[in-house]
Amino acid sequence: MSQISAFAATEDLSQVAVGFANGAVTVIRGDLIHDLGTKQRIIYESDEPITGVELHVDASLTTLFIATTARILKLVILGKGHGQPPKTVEDTGCGVGCMAVDKRTGNIVVGREDAIYYYTLDGRGPPTAYEAPKKLISVYQDYIALVSPPAPAGETDTMRRRFWGAAADSIYAFTLIHPDLRIIAHSETVLSDVKHMFELWGDLYILTQEGKVGSLPWPVKGTFGADNTRSSATTKSRFSSGWR
Repeated sequence: MSQISAFAATEDLSQVAVGFANGAVTVIRGDLIHDLGTKQRIIYESDEPITGVELHVDASLTTLFIATTARILKLVILGKGHGQPPKTVEDTGCGVGCMAVDKRTGNIVVGREDAIYYYTLDGRGPPTAYEAPKKLISVYQDYIALVSPPAPAGETDTMRRRFWGAAADSIYAFTLIHPDLRIIAHSETVLSDVKHMFELWGDLYILTQEGKVGSLPWPVKGTFGADNTRSSATTKSRFSSGWR
């Protein structure tokens, strides 16, 4: 059986999409919570590995967005248009972990090295420029949360190793971007491989390879004043303090 490379589910778990490294996408539909039976079927197959799946849900229509290494597609899995072949939204894909959904707007958010891109049912919207390698992307309140992998060895490698020592090869960058204001709201280093980001109880959390969980507990809303300038409020996180 192929390795799972992407996963998405509705809030009530009545629809689940699973992407695989072999290029297949399976949809599971039913009552998973009460174990009253489910049905599953393969709705997409490709030679390109699946790197992301996200569900766009409204009152009468469920659209599945699929990312591969080479393209972004959309496919209606419930409602009008169900059963039609997938449509290519863009002939550029993304890496694993670099697709997310803004649950407030339904927009699909994709991170690539040059920018952050937004997709709706009508197509691609204007991007937010942010040039940096991206390992993970998530939507948190009004912000885009990004995790960037360690910088490759180069001219700054000696200085980085002098400061961080053996940990220099495992320095990940966590960044919060406000796409509307086009500013970096928060940035810090995390001395561990970040495997996942998730929101729970109004806070943003990260899960590291060691199984440790850190949170960003400060309320980012209200951090910026009416004139869009940063207030004097001190912002703190618990991302890096637990595993430095």
